[in-house]
Amino acid sequence: MNTLFSSVPSPVKAGFTVQPPGRRATRLSARQLLEVELGLFLLSELRPGAAPDALPGLLRQSDSAWTTRQQKLRNRGLALLAHLTHNARWQELLEMYLMAPVHLQAYDIDRDRSGFRFKTVGFSRNRRTVLRKVLA
Repeated sequence: MNTLFSSVPSPVKAGFTVQPPGRRATRLSARQLLEVELGLFLLSELRPGAAPDALPGLLRQSDSAWTTRQQKLRNRGLALLAHLTHNARWQELLEMYLMAPVHLQAYDIDRDRSGFRFKTVGFSRNRRTVLRKVLA
C-alpha cells in the first residue's frame, strides 16, 4: 500500500472543492451567481439607475413611496437575500462576479461600479424571466 499519497488530503470530494479553514472561495458558485443576479434584478426593478453597491441599503430599508407591487418585490427579495444586508458580503460577491467568465454573467457591471446593465444577447435573456418568477 502506498501511504505517501493516501495521507495527502484530496482537494476534491464528491465534485466539490474543499476550502481550507480561514480561506475564502475565489470562484463563484451557482448559488452565489443566482444571488448576485437576483440582487441586481431587484435593484433594477426598485431603483433603476442605482449603482450595484446600493443593494444592502435597499434591503435594509423600505420606501413609503413604493407601490404594493414594489413592497412585495422588496419583501421577497429580503427573504431570499437577507444575508446580503451587510455591505462587506455584497461587495465580496460583486468582486467574485466581476472575476467570473463573461459568458456566465447576465449583467454588465461598470468597472467603477457606477452602474450595471442587463445583457440582451445569448442565453442570459431567459434569466430575466427566471429572476422575475423567483420574486413573483
